[in-house]
Amino acid sequence: VVGLHFFNPVQLMNLCEVVQAEDTSADTMETAADFANKVKRHPVQCKDTPGFIVNRLLVPYISQALTMYDRGEASTQDIDAAMMRGAGHPMGPFHLADYIGLDTIHSIISGWKD
Repeated sequence: VVGLHFFNPVQLMNLCEVVQAEDTSADTMETAADFANKVKRHPVQCKDTPGFIVNRLLVPYISQALTMYDRGEASTQDIDAAMMRGAGHPMGPFHLADYIGLDTIHSIISGWKD
């Protein structure tokens, strides 16, 4: 068993997380990575953990932006501008959350708490 996590929009995002389950063999991981390469995606490998690599780092980032806004510490526009201009991100956390879908963000955060 192996997981392949492609990113949206698939035609633009060239990353594929290759996810190793507890019993996944090295040969299976290599085959999955080879497949990702064949479909022109850059494979990165990780163990089966909540959020894998990208969402494990990305969702807390978005969550912190939501908390800052909720506390009245900064506007959504200023938070997005700060991360774009100060951290070099192509879009800020609110723009990205809208793009991913607030329902999806909520589902991920809720799943991690349960």
